[in-house]
Amino acid sequence: MSEHLVTKRHITYAAASQIIGAGLAKAKELGVNAAIVITEGSGEIVAVASTEATNPRGWRGGLAKATVSAGLGVSTEFFLDKRLKQDEVLWRALSNSPDRMFVPGGIPLKFEGDTVGAVGVSGGHYEQDAEVAQAVADAFEALMTES
Repeated sequence: MSEHLVTKRHITYAAASQIIGAGLAKAKELGVNAAIVITEGSGEIVAVASTEATNPRGWRGGLAKATVSAGLGVSTEFFLDKRLKQDEVLWRALSNSPDRMFVPGGIPLKFEGDTVGAVGVSGGHYEQDAEVAQAVADAFEALMTES
């Protein structure tokens, strides 16, 4: 292998379509509308699903949260609590983009320590979004443990 190239692993559509149902089930359990976006490790969309009454553009918030989590390798909630709340200048600089959302509901999907994707959820209160995203992340972890 060349020292000038790297190989990155990303979640597949098959895996994303398998785990996204856990998020839909959690949203139903919580009684909330949710748009769920799963991205690969660089933040590009792999799969999207939503409950029936979700805002048609709700997936954009989910994508913005997933993009942040994929890029940083941590949840949006962790980054908000541990970094942004401590640094107003950074907060102003980063929160000025509609492509990024620093609100709970984005969680990286990791395999063997590498971020291979992320899930972002939008549509409910941000605490509910985080619960739905966690259900998807837990399903991913279970899927990877099975394989």
